[in-house]
Amino acid sequence: MTNKKAYKGNVIYSKDKDTLIVYDNSYVIVQDGRIVDILKDLQPDFPNENVINYEGKLIIPGFCDMHVHAPQFLQMGIGMDKELLDWLDTYTYPNEAKFKNIEHANEVYSQFVNELLRHGTLHVNCFPSIHYEASSILFKLLENKGVYAFTGKLNMDQNSPDFYIEDTNKSIEDTEKFIIEHKKSKNVTASIVPRFAITCSEELLNGLGNVSLKYNAPVHSHMCEAVNEMKICKELFPNYKNGAEIFNQNNLLGKTPTIMAHCIFMDDDVLELMKNPNCMAVHCPDATSNVNAGGIMPVKKLLDLGINLAIGSDVGGGTSLSIPRMIATTIQHSKIRNMFDNQYEAVNLQEAFFMATRSGGRYFNKVGAFDKGYHFNALIIDDFNMYGDNYSSLERLERFCYSGDDRNIIKRYIDGNEIEIKI
Repeated sequence: MTNKKAYKGNVIYSKDKDTLIVYDNSYVIVQDGRIVDILKDLQPDFPNENVINYEGKLIIPGFCDMHVHAPQFLQMGIGMDKELLDWLDTYTYPNEAKFKNIEHANEVYSQFVNELLRHGTLHVNCFPSIHYEASSILFKLLENKGVYAFTGKLNMDQNSPDFYIEDTNKSIEDTEKFIIEHKKSKNVTASIVPRFAITCSEELLNGLGNVSLKYNAPVHSHMCEAVNEMKICKELFPNYKNGAEIFNQNNLLGKTPTIMAHCIFMDDDVLELMKNPNCMAVHCPDATSNVNAGGIMPVKKLLDLGINLAIGSDVGGGTSLSIPRMIATTIQHSKIRNMFDNQYEAVNLQEAFFMATRSGGRYFNKVGAFDKGYHFNALIIDDFNMYGDNYSSLERLERFCYSGDDRNIIKRYIDGNEIEIKI
């Protein structure tokens, strides 16, 4: 029993999309970084020195940011008056091109990883830049902090500026090399990252699909994101029925864990493809409203269809790395959508919190909840500055998502180890 620890507090986590489990004034028992049990009372002989007392505070799973652009960390809040494709040309491509400089990449990515952790994100799915060395730096920084992550080397070989574009064969070769070189990591997995169909030739997509199958590598991209994007996509790939088929027929959709950002405009054929348990759609409410996509993801509909959903900050289209803020915004967006399409009710706290924790963590091997055997990847929330002592734990969680910030996160644990951050 000496290597067991007991974390005392008000414990909250998702059982499923409809149910939040609450254990008030209870103990999470952790051994070797994994959860053994949750108990109301400890055995009399449990060592006092192994009790970590957070009585009165909330203990929740660490958040999952399942779509974020690491090199765009510097451009948060810039160019928000632009449409998506103009925004990419004006701001994003010039910014990402700077990551050819290794010193720049190390400085920015060090700040980025620290900020993720500061906001309580312990599990992340990152877009990198096209640069091999910079992408390796990002991978190693995430690995060194213990973060559970997918990341790789970005791919784009067409419809991109001369200063930020790849040779097709070199892009495929470097991607395979990246996966081989980084396959031994404990918590970080090398992924296949085609930017989106517009910037990838059919030859590149096919080659990346073959690499993904060969190494069982996860895939991360954008799909069905914006009206203009889908129009151009159809013009570039006239032989494909829709954007999802472009990925599907090139072995980049559902053959391995596949995470597609946005997925706002999906017809019935696409919805059927996305019902694959290997697929996940990521709602990015902040970016959707900042860089006008022309619509809002029908989150409630997709939940009811059983499609795997998660939440992403989508920085820098999004302007905050705070997933609690995205939980609140997800609910708010669904209410706005409900005003114009009342076929589906608005999303509630239980559903949005599930997307941001348990559902988002489904590909990271038992994270995002506090079931027995799950990793103790947890946040301690102290809402001391948010007055009122008559609220339930669930009300306090809701209040934290809507009105709290990183100052309320007083401790972060990954595999039972406290994670230090720079303030």
